[in-house]
Amino acid sequence: MGKNSESEKIKRTLKLEANLTVYDAASLKERLAGALAAAEILEVDMTDVKECDTSGLQVLCSMKKTADQKIKKIVLSIIPHAVQDAMNRTGITHQMMAHD
Repeated sequence: MGKNSESEKIKRTLKLEANLTVYDAASLKERLAGALAAAEILEVDMTDVKECDTSGLQVLCSMKKTADQKIKKIVLSIIPHAVQDAMNRTGITHQMMAHD
């Protein structure tokens, strides 16, 4: 049997309501890991994120790596300026925005 087509895969959306900072990293990691476990494609809606630091980016990078290893996909959507700016400053924009 072949791979499931994109439309047959289990898709979930996780809306982040906290900031992506060192203060939120542990709970962010738990939420992302739980959501990723329940989906093959996880869309992360960051509409309400107002702050982002390297700890938050580290959690996102870790979850993306986990998704890649498990042949799953994380799609970042509605990326606010604070997150885009942090990704640009750390040089990870391309890696985080790359789609299969």
